[in-house]
Amino acid sequence: MLKAISSYTFKNPSRQQVDRTSDGSKSDYGQQVSGMNQFLDKRNVGISDRSRDSVIDNVVKVERGERSEINAHQREVVGFARDAFDSFRKGDFRQGSVEALGSVLNAAGSVFKSTYTQTPSEKRGIDP
Repeated sequence: MLKAISSYTFKNPSRQQVDRTSDGSKSDYGQQVSGMNQFLDKRNVGISDRSRDSVIDNVVKVERGERSEINAHQREVVGFARDAFDSFRKGDFRQGSVEALGSVLNAAGSVFKSTYTQTPSEKRGIDP
């Protein structure tokens, strides 16, 4: 997992907004968002307003227990894929490639986490 550096100063205002939400997260998802967000900002990779808002919403809801980490990853698959198509259409292949990779990594994260994460019913003691 990528570890965020607490003294880092963000260049991209949208990424700074994501950081304010994900910094200090207790969930694996929030911590992964924090580290990846900083990693991408250091490399001057942008984030669309739509994806910024989606990531922030996911972090908040995962931290409150209102959304599973699996579902948060699944939502990012769709959002980043949409952004990748938009970027490719505009001819921004670097940005589109990073967004496509983000979609793939979130899909992998969703599948991996589904192998060990309890469902809401299992958390209430109801076996499958």
